[in-house]
Amino acid sequence: MSFFDKIAEKLFPAKSKLATQVREVMHRSDKDQKAYEHWKINDEQTELLQKIAQAYYYKKTNIRSDIDVHILNMPTANGFAITYHPRIKEKHFQYVLEYLKDRVMLLGYRLVNKDRRIIEKSDYVETTEHYYLKPPITAESIKQGPIDQQFGNVSLSQVFIDNRPSFLKVLVSFYSDRLYQDALHFDDFVTHLFATEDANS
Repeated sequence: MSFFDKIAEKLFPAKSKLATQVREVMHRSDKDQKAYEHWKINDEQTELLQKIAQAYYYKKTNIRSDIDVHILNMPTANGFAITYHPRIKEKHFQYVLEYLKDRVMLLGYRLVNKDRRIIEKSDYVETTEHYYLKPPITAESIKQGPIDQQFGNVSLSQVFIDNRPSFLKVLVSFYSDRLYQDALHFDDFVTHLFATEDANS
């Protein structure tokens, strides 16, 4: 099965009998949080984010890169997936998920869900860490209409196979009916995600 097939399988999972499935609220330890905060002010953070951003834009123009990126385009959703590269430190790749979540929250988005799902399959264990964020829609904005959905609803997830990082996925889904204003352009969302000049402000 190709990597893209695996992505599609996660987006549209088929019903199957699973040996074990666990779903829990995701918590970060104080130690992990401190390590992440230290990474954010380290040069390695900037270098890694620049490499990932470069790989994304290379993919958009069909240029090959060391980091493999897959573009996801659907009628009411846009996104991309980043394959883990062995030359990246595992913990640093994991921190990217936290960084992207923080970047989305800088747009005023609210975190509505954070969970960890563990599935034991026949020959490996798949763990998914997931954040789901929504734009700051208020009762007043609903009354005034049409509703400003900004970029849309944001899903950030990272998949581990046998506790080793596999890939990270960003998916932004939006509404296209008359109750909502048109979603902002996804390219602007990506530009914001990988900006580093105000990341620690």
